[in-house]
Amino acid sequence: MEILTHSRIAMRQVCPQKEHFHYVERLRPREVAWSLSIGTAWHRGLEEWQRGASEDEAVAAGLATLDWIRPESEEEQYKLQLERIRVECMIRFAVRHFQPRNLIAVEQQFELPIVNPKTGHKSRKFKLGGKIDAIAEDENGVLWILENKTVGIGLEAFRETFGLNNQYTLYYHAVSQLYDKPIGGVIVRSIAKTRTEPKRKGGEIVESWNAYKQRLWEMYEAEPDKYLAEDIVIRTPEQIKQFQEELWFETQERLWQAKSGFIRHNLASCNLYGGCPFKPLCLGVADARESMFYVSSTTHDELNETA
Repeated sequence: MEILTHSRIAMRQVCPQKEHFHYVERLRPREVAWSLSIGTAWHRGLEEWQRGASEDEAVAAGLATLDWIRPESEEEQYKLQLERIRVECMIRFAVRHFQPRNLIAVEQQFELPIVNPKTGHKSRKFKLGGKIDAIAEDENGVLWILENKTVGIGLEAFRETFGLNNQYTLYYHAVSQLYDKPIGGVIVRSIAKTRTEPKRKGGEIVESWNAYKQRLWEMYEAEPDKYLAEDIVIRTPEQIKQFQEELWFETQERLWQAKSGFIRHNLASCNLYGGCPFKPLCLGVADARESMFYVSSTTHDELNETA
């Protein structure tokens, strides 16, 4: 059976052809996606800390996720060192400020049936899958879903996305199926990424890496509420019901697409957020598939990494 995750569903909403390249053909860009790499590193560090690792062990685990990157130019060497320092500061900052909780699961992976809410029949083609960062239980036996997020926008702007974020609703639904306990809500732990770099003068770097790290740390500590947050997101029974109905409709659209053999392009998304990485394929650029992409051994990176 095919597994539908939040990431896969969301990518199809952006563009069905993009989802096909990523999840069916398993194509991945060869170029380093730095924002995703930073998110993966920060998640891995928090995951290890949540499992009981020390601060230094959490930092080491997060930085290890960047070891696969092999810089081939001075610019890439600079970028890697820059991101390693940013990741270290982010992990240490989070570990020192987030409240420890009574965790009953870390990186909770799940596969659940997708059910027609009107008939109770299970899909014979699709399952719902995912991985939850952590699940905590309070002193009253109430469960709390923990989600760790790196944010490229301000925290206030990020909070405005909570109401219509389907990932939280999906996890709410999943936890209700996995545990026979009340759910208090989703605790979203977020950290804002910074674009601050070492100081330059006349185009030349005039600040050492150690001085830059110290300045970055002081910047975080001076305004912790600007860069780090824990917010509670609640979902109502009506929202869960709507999600279940939309999830079933998602399976029916996919069955129709498979039957028709047609994959739609959403041309409105080609240039969003810096441009779709698969744009050269849609434009028919010669040798783009071989030179710009590789075939991943996994379909769902989100179930094999902590991204």
